[in-house]
Amino acid sequence: MISSVGSAGGGSLLAAVTKGAAVTQEVEIAVLKKNQDLEKANGESALKLIASATPATSSGKVDFYV
Repeated sequence: MISSVGSAGGGSLLAAVTKGAAVTQEVEIAVLKKNQDLEKANGESALKLIASATPATSSGKVDFYV
């Protein structure tokens, strides 16, 4: 009788741990996707900024002083 109680409890514990691991993995995937979306948006913003930049001089050269 003790072995049947122990095995029933062990199965429930295993199911709970497995479910918890699955939920944790789903949360991690959601966070990863959100980070990917943010990185994509940042990249698109950077490309727009670069495209909108005007050259420093009309000759296309950069002036600098030492």
